[in-house]
Amino acid sequence: MDESKRDTIMSGNEAIVRGALEAGIGFCASYPGTPSTEIAANLFKAAEEHDIYVEWSTNEKVAMEAAAAASWAGIPALCSMKSLGLNVASDFLLNLNLSGSGKGGLVIVVCDDPKGHSSSNEQDSRFYAKAAQIPLLEPSTYQEAKDVTIEAFKLSQKYEVPVLVRSTTRLSHSRGLVRNGNIPTKEKKILAFPDRLYNVPSPHLRHRDLLEKMEKVEKDFEGSQFNVGDNVKDASILVISSGISSLYTQEAVQYLESDKIGHMNVVTTHPLPKKAITNRLERVDRILFVEENDPFMEDEIRSLSVELKEVPQFFGKRTGHIPRYGEMNTDVVLKALLKLTGQEDTESAKEESTSSNIVVDRPLTFCAGCTHRNFYWAIRTVKKRLGGKLVVAGDIGCYSLGVFYDEAMDTMQAMGSGIGAGTGLGQLQRFGFDSKVVSVAGDSTFFHACLPGLINAKHKNADLTFVILDNATTAMTGYQVHPGSSSQEENLTRVQIEKLVNAIEPDFFSAGDATDIKSLTELLHSAVQKDGLKVLLLDSVCRLEEVKRKPGFVGATPVEIDKDLCKREKCKICAVDFGCPALIWDAETNYPVVLDHACVQCGACIAVCPHNAIVEGK
Repeated sequence: MDESKRDTIMSGNEAIVRGALEAGIGFCASYPGTPSTEIAANLFKAAEEHDIYVEWSTNEKVAMEAAAAASWAGIPALCSMKSLGLNVASDFLLNLNLSGSGKGGLVIVVCDDPKGHSSSNEQDSRFYAKAAQIPLLEPSTYQEAKDVTIEAFKLSQKYEVPVLVRSTTRLSHSRGLVRNGNIPTKEKKILAFPDRLYNVPSPHLRHRDLLEKMEKVEKDFEGSQFNVGDNVKDASILVISSGISSLYTQEAVQYLESDKIGHMNVVTTHPLPKKAITNRLERVDRILFVEENDPFMEDEIRSLSVELKEVPQFFGKRTGHIPRYGEMNTDVVLKALLKLTGQEDTESAKEESTSSNIVVDRPLTFCAGCTHRNFYWAIRTVKKRLGGKLVVAGDIGCYSLGVFYDEAMDTMQAMGSGIGAGTGLGQLQRFGFDSKVVSVAGDSTFFHACLPGLINAKHKNADLTFVILDNATTAMTGYQVHPGSSSQEENLTRVQIEKLVNAIEPDFFSAGDATDIKSLTELLHSAVQKDGLKVLLLDSVCRLEEVKRKPGFVGATPVEIDKDLCKREKCKICAVDFGCPALIWDAETNYPVVLDHACVQCGACIAVCPHNAIVEGK
């Protein structure tokens, strides 16, 4: 990040950071979420040297509000988040677009996650640019990731509107060469604070003004250096791509070695440069659209064709030539082009078939010693005691893996949805609903989105048990600090979860220890049978974070298998049901085996064996 005027290997996220530095950024607010986390994380590293204020905000809406305030005051500001985070911030965004972002410049970076590698969906966030009527830029290379970020700040400062930059997982996390520019010396001055940062009493007039700005932006985009085309003049097939799909298209076209296939990559995807695109549409017979997630650009360009005298044939997601789900890759583009050119590619099909046979299916699971596994083991036990009449409503976090743990978690939607859904279920006794309800959330999620739901549960007298798994960090995305983290910087104040919960005055509150499965099971069983709103705050541990804080750390309870007591294949509870990666089944000896190199010596498995065959070792 410190190097200037030289080629450096960077990830897409690092390139976005470099672009922000070269644009003179002074403020960044974010909430961690893969694949966007590294943007703010790298700005934290550069903050002191380049005099930047950087924060992990409580949630994405708060982050965008803070960044907008900095931009209003004349400070170039960046707000980064993953796709799901933009849902949280959208309420503010669809007001900010009308009132304006001021002269500082506000760039919102959203990283989508096609195929949902680390997300609960694979949404296309580009539609927010359309809904908010703000400029949208989609870099397709690492160099563009840097350059587009600089351009986005210029655009925002020129028109005083927020600008959306969209990346996707493969661009954010893969790496390539980037030519660096100079990082300017910033002037410390607050510009005149804009007036009328509100849209009433005539929001329709603000909307009119925004549309006029977007017409000017479209004219700027007509001459954009980022929208480039290869072999467009003589082509009979033109591939129009956006984002990382541009690289896949280039590889596919090079493989075919055809001079009849042209390629145009569009970076300024909203508003589209209509003239530049229609000029190319008039020159070819067939168009193939390649973009990740939804047919966003495809539909917009199809609508442009009504103005053409001769309309080319369109192929893409709407015709089934490109899948409407999952990620793009070179093979997807190649197959579509082979189909359009009437060719077959038996070699790629053979390679794909071979690779699918050798890939080992590895189910998602908790880390060795993870206390979330203890919680779900206890939940499964309580559910059996209640004859199956227990519904667990969850949220997004490491504990989301409960959906894979014998389906111990019944619902998993957005952050904060567990307590909201649980409150609704807690009102259904009058309709004959007789299951107990447990809502579960982590500590970072609690601060992010659970407080309104918890207040609503208290207000509505919901019959509900709310469990907070408190490992005092944001474990899923890399241990970022949140208001309840045990370790805080000197200028930050820790907010105690217990005090917040007790201020709401639940009908029952208790703190528990998630490392002790037996006591945890009894606490859960007792709590769910009480009436009213019950809140359990469980002292949990992230073993990876523990090792990070104490290198070489191992627990104090080594375990071993007592083969005389083990029931072998008649049981298999420890190796199969409990699911700790440090406990495996040896098919040759028909005994469970403790993998010493993976075991963190937490001792949790001792409580799991019904035959007392797992014992403390030496």
